[in-house]
Amino acid sequence: MKYHPDEIRIQERAGVRHIADRKSDIYSSIPLVAQSFLEAQPYFIMGAAQENGSVWATAIFDNPGFVQVMDARTLQIHAFPISNDPMYECITEGNHLGTIGIDFSTRRRMRTNGIVRKKETDGFVLEVHQVYSNCPKYIQAREIIKSNEPSGDRRGFALSSLTEDVLRWIHHADTFFIASHHPDFGADVSHRGGMPGFVQAEDDHTIVFPDYKGNSMFNTLGNFLSHPQGGLLFLDFETGDLLQISGTVEIDWGTSSRNRFAGAERILRFHVEQAWLTLNGMPLTWRLPDYSPANPLPTKSGSV
Repeated sequence: MKYHPDEIRIQERAGVRHIADRKSDIYSSIPLVAQSFLEAQPYFIMGAAQENGSVWATAIFDNPGFVQVMDARTLQIHAFPISNDPMYECITEGNHLGTIGIDFSTRRRMRTNGIVRKKETDGFVLEVHQVYSNCPKYIQAREIIKSNEPSGDRRGFALSSLTEDVLRWIHHADTFFIASHHPDFGADVSHRGGMPGFVQAEDDHTIVFPDYKGNSMFNTLGNFLSHPQGGLLFLDFETGDLLQISGTVEIDWGTSSRNRFAGAERILRFHVEQAWLTLNGMPLTWRLPDYSPANPLPTKSGSV
């Protein structure tokens, strides 16, 4: 089955069922072109649910080749999230895992979803069930200047609420990742991008952002329809800090809400339950972005 029932319900409500049904680029094995692409990346985005149902997303970093394609259905990941990262406990045998290999410089991305089959001392094995690429829409082109050791101690800690500094970071973000999970159909993590200001905070526990026109599959929103637990990952490309947020998602189809964001087809309201900040978590230095020509200009509203 290409789509699960909740994905189909969202497609029908959005009026794109006929478009989604024509999609033929979802594979059950890794194409050759995707194999070389995944192995060339120095970072990997992942999303999954903890045993208690909380959903998280994170990024792991290492030298290119740390993601190894063993065969067309198997990835060997030679890295873990750091031990106090909330995603660390999601890497357990039998757990569903959604991943993205993304090259910001070329705006290419490849999603591979599957099940953790083996946990080892230096990483884990992922049995791949779904593989597909997405178009380059909304990806800001960023080039890595160099890989380096973090400029300070890499340490993570919980936030009881989103601080003013964190809210300012979120408001100025042009990129984040969103993880979702369905207990019967697996985990998924996807990219979201826009001009700075496309993510807004209603208060220190509520974040809102637009859902722009995409590939019409609605993997993420389909999971949220009956299982609203989600995870957000923000990367600070200047400082190397990582922000992970776990909570629940509300899909708002209202016209007045949509009008807050140019180009929005609906908005998502994210209710923050937990947050985790890792200082110096990203050992890469980046050039300033070349914004995607697909980005709608943000509407001037919302708090900082």
